[in-house]
Amino acid sequence: MAKRLFGWFAPQRGENVLEMVDQHLEFTESAVKDLYRMVEAAALYSEEDSKNLFESISQLEMRADALRREMVMELTKSEMFPEERDDLMELVRAVDWVADWSKEAGRILAIIPFHKAPDEMKMAAQNMCKANVDCVGVLSKMIKALPKDPKKALSLADEVEMLEEEIDELYSIARVHLADLQFPGFSSGALILLNMFLDAVETVADWGENTADIVRAIAVRRQ
Repeated sequence: MAKRLFGWFAPQRGENVLEMVDQHLEFTESAVKDLYRMVEAAALYSEEDSKNLFESISQLEMRADALRREMVMELTKSEMFPEERDDLMELVRAVDWVADWSKEAGRILAIIPFHKAPDEMKMAAQNMCKANVDCVGVLSKMIKALPKDPKKALSLADEVEMLEEEIDELYSIARVHLADLQFPGFSSGALILLNMFLDAVETVADWGENTADIVRAIAVRRQ
């Protein structure tokens, strides 16, 4: 599958790295999906499910980080051209931030009384996380399209950007709720952390857009 993902690289150079990139992307997608499930569980006060999902996000993020570090070591030994190394590392690091911020959002969610939030806030957060799942799904398709069809990759990059803009709108709605609604059972500190949670969820989408920009640059060079 790695050859299909990054076919613009000669397969005899750095094939192990390409397989790692593929696996890294799968870990990241799973982390974003688990964050969405965690928000659903936290809204319903399913403590055990919420705890288990955060543990899954943490494990996925750590595995993605470990893979990225291993890739650095492999790249120093590979026969890839310098521009190939640069493209791979920039792309993987951007995707890695998606996993990192998913974990950060989950970390904050785990310590706030989210089940006590108004229904409007619960729905706003769930909508943001669901849109992130959609965004990362398109991001994955975009990377897979890059070697065989750069034009399709460019089109999917535009779709990622549109989804990021949608998440920005959902983020604005959530912040209005934060300002206008009553939050009984929330301390001042918990409200600050709720705002930080929303920031982290929005940052996941920002890094999706940053990844799309990197894909655009690679696709334009390949045309």
